Amino acid sequence: MAAGGRHDAAAQGLERVLPLSEVPRLRRDRHGDRPRARGLVVTEAPLPELIASEPLASAGYIRLVRDTVRFANGHEVVRAVVEHPGAVALVVLDEAGRWLLVRQYRHAARRNMLEIPAGTREAGEAPELTAAREVREETGFAAGRLERIGGAWMAPGFSGEFITFFLATDLRPDPLPQDQGEYIEEPEWLTLDEVYEAVQTGRIEDAKTIAALTMIACRERADRGSALA
Repeated sequence: MAAGGRHDAAAQGLERVLPLSEVPRLRRDRHGDRPRARGLVVTEAPLPELIASEPLASAGYIRLVRDTVRFANGHEVVRAVVEHPGAVALVVLDEAGRWLLVRQYRHAARRNMLEIPAGTREAGEAPELTAAREVREETGFAAGRLERIGGAWMAPGFSGEFITFFLATDLRPDPLPQDQGEYIEEPEWLTLDEVYEAVQTGRIEDAKTIAALTMIACRERADRGSALA
């Protein structure tokens, strides 16, 4: 969803947001918003030096740039990068544990796609505010509880889009108008087994929805381990 300008409206639908520091098994890394597993030891090679960046084009909230980087061995390479302000995606659950999915047209794929609700962050906007707004616009529900459950780069080979994922529960009807230029069909409720089946059969081909399934599975696995400890 395109970034809007409705911070106040979003805040009205946000009753409680769990900061990342309260989410079990996750902590912030030096980049702030991006979660990493607690206790994970990461050894990173030196990052290449950015020696030139040339703007090529822009459209709305994205920019295409051509970067030249130099690796530690002296080799220089050119990379085209789509700069993106980032986005959020939400696993929206009712009291029975069903997932709320939406179907909308994705022009790059030339198809209507079944997926979890999602939207683009405005420049400088906290992911929690984006999430509170988008769930109301795309599903017609406000979430009384938003819990950050992880994050993922969607296409790091060429795009800087990083999606922050939330679990949205304690739902109540409180819609916001959809953005102009978007048409989202009536939301669809699926059980977790039905979501898995939709992925296996190709009914769901959306990467962020498949990533969300992994995050929820990891969360449930960790919860089971904590219960047995």
